[in-house]
Amino acid sequence: QGVEVQTDYVPLLNSLAMYGWQLTCVLPTPIVKTNGEGNLSTKQIVFLQRPSLPQKAKKKESKVNNL
Repeated sequence: QGVEVQTDYVPLLNSLAMYGWQLTCVLPTPIVKTNGEGNLSTKQIVFLQRPSLPQKAKKKESKVNNL
């Protein structure tokens, strides 16, 4: 009661999305800190992944074929 949760991953996700990264999971941790104003903050573990890039594999194959 009276608790407001604020999370904003949008700037992080937007900056990493340019490179193909996608958010897969967010795990809360038991770490809780209080600031001088009495606000609580928690640490979270963020897991990201990006698909493999088949273009690099094709480039390696072409180099091997040219040898």
